[in-house]
Formats: sequence, structure tokens, C-alpha cells
Amino acid sequence: MKAVKVVFKDGVFVPVEPCSAEEGCEGIVVYSPCADNKPLWWEKISVPEEKKEALKLFSERVVSKVVPDDIKVVVREEEFEVFVLVPDETTALKPIMEEALRLYEERRVYIPVQVISRKRLKRWEEQGNQVFREISEGVSIK
Repeated sequence: MKAVKVVFKDGVFVPVEPCSAEEGCEGIVVYSPCADNKPLWWEKISVPEEKKEALKLFSERVVSKVVPDDIKVVVREEEFEVFVLVPDETTALKPIMEEALRLYEERRVYIPVQVISRKRLKRWEEQGNQVFREISEGVSIK
């Protein structure tokens, strides 16, 4: 038996971490009632509440459009930058940037976004690039 962390969303339990369960396997769900609708990462990011709300909405929308490996937030001096890590940045770039623009138009919250492929991230790691370290230490909001 294995355990996997899930979140109840739109009537379905959805894994919030990698899961290798096979299609059709059964499980038992033990859950704790939600005190509020704030994600686990909420207190880990030190930016104003309106920006956290925008980040939450951005993450939800991006995951509904593309399948990112992760979405990381790096906070520097009370400002943040979002790195969307994807298998292939060429196909994911447009829908992700459209969501960032849509959020700005709706809420007037600017979300600085970079879409990074696995290949580019690996290259930065091999080069010992500071940006790779920042992304690795960033807060996952996926």
C-alpha cells in the first residue's frame, strides 16, 4: 500500500504530487476538513494577499491548459517571479503567457512569468547557474 497526497477539486481527488498508480486501482481516502481554501504554499510566500490570490488562480488556470512539471515562485525583496517548468516550452509558452495577461486584465496584478523547458533547466544545473539554484529553492504552487 502506498500513500499519495491529494486535493478534492471539482468533485474528484487529484494528486498534488507525482503518483504512479495504475488506471483502475482502488484506494481509501482519509481526509482532514478544510479550515479555509488556502493552499499549503500560502504561508511560504511573503507577498501581499492579492498577489497570493492571483498566484493561486494563475496556477489553477495553467494546470487546466498545459501539463507543467512544476510551477515555482521565487521571492526577492517582497517581489516574486514565477517559473513554469514544462517538458517543451515551445508548445506551452503561448497558453501560459495568455493566462498571465488575462489575470492582469481581470485583477490588475502583474505576474512575471518565465516558461522553462526541462532541457534548459538541466543545462543551467550543469553550468551551476544561480537561477537554477533559485528555482530549486523556490516554492512550488502547482
